[in-house]
Amino acid sequence: MQKVLPGLDEGHAPIALQNAFHDAVEALEDWVDGEEPEVRIEGAHYPISMIFTHMRACTDLLPHRTRDTIETIVDRNVLRSGAGLYADGARIVLPLCDERLERLQQAPAPVGMALSQSCI
Repeated sequence: MQKVLPGLDEGHAPIALQNAFHDAVEALEDWVDGEEPEVRIEGAHYPISMIFTHMRACTDLLPHRTRDTIETIVDRNVLRSGAGLYADGARIVLPLCDERLERLQQAPAPVGMALSQSCI
């Protein structure tokens, strides 16, 4: 069964989705290596890239705590001059998330995995 995120209503996200976005930003900040982090919404787990992609059309204002976390991740005040919408935040963090996902795909397989696959 495919998981479906709560929808936006004329650009507005339900509070559960706004909270998940903040959780996803924090997970991105903490993500050093390993699999893509997931966040939970209403009992289902979603990859953070899915949350960021979904929120690219959200016209709600970012809370200060989320803006501050995004600006810490990118190490500059990118949202202070603009409106500071969820859409703006998503467009800033999504490329960072994509970059980390690409590195995961390019990383060599762990030694145990390489050996087991070569024996097949």
